[in-house]
Amino acid sequence: MACQSLEEIGDPDSIARAQGIRNMVSGELRKGFDMKIKTNLSKEEREILRKIGEDETIIICPADKGKAIVIEDKENYIQKMYQQIEEGDYTKATKSEKTLLDGIHQKLVAQLKSMGLTDFKQRRPYLVTAPVMANMYLLIKVHKENFPGRAVVSQIDDPTYQICKELTRILNPLDEAGDSYIKDSFHLKDMLKEIEIDEFCRLASLDIKSLYPKVPVKKALECVREALQADTTLKDRTDWAIDDIMKLLEICIETHFKTIDGYIYTQTDGMPIGKSISGPIAGIYLHWFERTYIFNGTCEFKPHFWKRMRDDIIIVWKQGDVEFDRFYWYLMGIEPRIKFTMEREKNGILPFMDIHIRREDKRLVTKVYRKETHTNRYLNWRSNHSKSFLLGIIKGQIHRAHYLCDLKEDLMEELSFLRDVFVMNSYPLKLVTEVINKSWEKETKKSILREQPISTKDKAKKSEYYDILHVPYIQGFTENLQKKLRRFNVGMVPKKGDTIKRAICHLKQEIPRMQQKNRVYKFDCADCKKWYIGETGQKMESRKYQHQNDVKNGKKTNAFFVHLETHNTHSIRWQEVVYLENEEDWKKRKIKEALIINAMEPTQIMNLEKGMEINQCWNEFNPNIRNIVQKKEKS
Repeated sequence: MACQSLEEIGDPDSIARAQGIRNMVSGELRKGFDMKIKTNLSKEEREILRKIGEDETIIICPADKGKAIVIEDKENYIQKMYQQIEEGDYTKATKSEKTLLDGIHQKLVAQLKSMGLTDFKQRRPYLVTAPVMANMYLLIKVHKENFPGRAVVSQIDDPTYQICKELTRILNPLDEAGDSYIKDSFHLKDMLKEIEIDEFCRLASLDIKSLYPKVPVKKALECVREALQADTTLKDRTDWAIDDIMKLLEICIETHFKTIDGYIYTQTDGMPIGKSISGPIAGIYLHWFERTYIFNGTCEFKPHFWKRMRDDIIIVWKQGDVEFDRFYWYLMGIEPRIKFTMEREKNGILPFMDIHIRREDKRLVTKVYRKETHTNRYLNWRSNHSKSFLLGIIKGQIHRAHYLCDLKEDLMEELSFLRDVFVMNSYPLKLVTEVINKSWEKETKKSILREQPISTKDKAKKSEYYDILHVPYIQGFTENLQKKLRRFNVGMVPKKGDTIKRAICHLKQEIPRMQQKNRVYKFDCADCKKWYIGETGQKMESRKYQHQNDVKNGKKTNAFFVHLETHNTHSIRWQEVVYLENEEDWKKRKIKEALIINAMEPTQIMNLEKGMEINQCWNEFNPNIRNIVQKKEKS
């Protein structure tokens, strides 16, 4: 795709550069085509995982915090899920899945057309082909008593999935501009440096219970409109009118989802957990809440320090314990839907996010904090990842330690802990020790340069890559390819490989074969064994029907019709589709389809066209592609 984009520019330098990339990549593929992706599980271990994954009496899901995986009895899991549904604003849907999906899709198309996006190509980036119903699942809170669940609604590929991304991009700066906004732990650490405390100060944290589902939608949308109207930079992010943005938000907030046992529910109020717009809308609403009831001049309660990260709030209070209690109950009485839980400091210590905060004379001192349920598991040194990537994990944790630890003794304790943890994760002791020792000089330089503004030259370095290539990691091959691509200003990021979580956590209903989409596929003739190779972003059932309809109507450009017209006693195996590739990106899917068609012998296939035009340099890999197709056909 990068090469095609360069060639579309049309100037001689871009065309030459595209050919140079092709020649280099094809040369590297020639050397490494037969190399295998490393597996760190034995055949016996994979068989055990398969059997666990097939056990229908249990549900395997991620924990709410950390990297643990939870095995829950299926009946208990479903009971916890319905407890969440009963506590929230949900009703059982009275319409069919197709009716609900079509309704949202049609509203979205109509709104985009009213905004002037009359051409399908203009609307395409904001629409989802063959949308699917969202799915609700639970993440188990292993750090809380009785292990309750936290409901999450996966909105991937629902009708509003793409438009939500664009609206989130537009709204995020409004949330980030709020007075209480915390970006991350480093941001909070910098703010805590400036606070002076005395013996009368009190530290506490507040947690807003079930924030997203409890946000009052009507009021939240009013707050969003006001924020958009006051935003002087909005025109730099979009040329859409505020009224149109609000109409799109109303469409996107409409949420229907399917439970793990197949029932469909509709959310009647609150923001859905799992939709990208929920974060900024909830943030904008809470900024209004804070300005109106906490930061305004008429409020009798004045927190010395109030900062918030989504639903977690840290407070420094200077008006005494009695007033603090009054303040808490004042907050609880403002909005019936917004309720808080509070955790006070104990022995001068307050954990917040991943920071351990404690009093030290007249200042607040910090270090790294981990919950008791933290697994201390990081990517194993023997896992299928590049050594530079694995080293990046160590360096990231060491940087976090240097940044968050104020006192040298705390830093030394944290570095010693990290050394032991990474050795436990199979990292060589000598390597870990070396990285830790070198970190002192590097982190000192970082702390000196941190306050200096980024130069134009440094900003340019961050965006120097023309394109990014995503490929599976193959030890010994990927590193060399990455190095050579860098000469063409093309970056390379390894794709995420198979994980235990991916192998055994199945929280969505299995999609029937003919309802799957984004596939490169093939159909066979039942009599002469010729293939038809195609690609579709639609559900396979719909694409099959289109082919059958073309045959019925005698469409001369349809390969199936031409084949059956020539061989009038033959028939197509319509129910025996073979999936050759799964690819969401339509352009990549077209390329994969063309590579497979070109690799086949003309007598093997019934296609009338070869698909997207591809460079001849890939022809030498045709035997390899044929082998891959044959293996997938057998599987």
